[in-house]
Amino acid sequence: MAELPLSFLQELTGLALGSDANASVIGYAQRHLCQMADLAESAYAGEVPDFPICRLHPLGRLAVLVWKVAEIREEYENLGVSEEIINDTFSDIALRQRLFYKKTAKVGLSRADCIWLRHLVSAKIFKLGVLQYQPMKMVYLESRDDGSPFFVITDAQKSRLPAGAPVLNVHIQTGADLAQERVAESLQMIRGFFKDVFPGTQFRAMVCYSWLLHSGLKYLLPSDSRILGFAENFEVIYETGDGTQAVERIFGRRCRRKADYPQQTSLQRAALRSPSKLGYALGVIYLDLGD
Repeated sequence: MAELPLSFLQELTGLALGSDANASVIGYAQRHLCQMADLAESAYAGEVPDFPICRLHPLGRLAVLVWKVAEIREEYENLGVSEEIINDTFSDIALRQRLFYKKTAKVGLSRADCIWLRHLVSAKIFKLGVLQYQPMKMVYLESRDDGSPFFVITDAQKSRLPAGAPVLNVHIQTGADLAQERVAESLQMIRGFFKDVFPGTQFRAMVCYSWLLHSGLKYLLPSDSRILGFAENFEVIYETGDGTQAVERIFGRRCRRKADYPQQTSLQRAALRSPSKLGYALGVIYLDLGD
């Protein structure tokens, strides 16, 4: 049997993918042992979305990413990130593997998962409590890929938060606990954390691009909904009726016929009754530069 690096086996165990997934990943790594180091080194070469890792089969994508985890951990440690936060951040790999398995009955990662996980590979995303934060420069999604208008942002808004200003992009994982106290705890954690990890950067705001912030959800959800409570943390500066992300998150897929959509939750049933209430929004929490 091929000898696998101890660091690979340790990181695999720490990711808690599950015994079946572990066995599949180990099997792939053993079969491709002579190639694994090269596959891992070149996995994210080039530009989005044409990464070499995306050209592998789903199991290969997962195995190669796990092979890189020890290297990625070192990047986070060099930033001064605690082991607890590193492990919480890495848990996104296991979450995405579970969701992929639920959808396909296969161990692995989707191409979209690998593209998203570039943020983790470059140590540019951090999970603090129930939310993920991605340091970046502010961008306004004013146009679609075809050049048609998407968001319409005023000059006053751009003056208050200029494009290119350092911000923290807030991401919500599937199944995240959006209880008010958990969200508040996470939002508070950013104050000291990013000062320590990026001492030379003054982040101007937290921003969130999400279907969860769209005002139409007020007509689909009860007033005590955790989603609505989460949205109240943000000042929504623009929204659109584009429900693409909402449909994907609520139903897991887009169907040809209305009758084919799952109707297991009250939100799924409400969204099917009133699809025009779904949309996408940009919300902002401005940060005091003196904090």
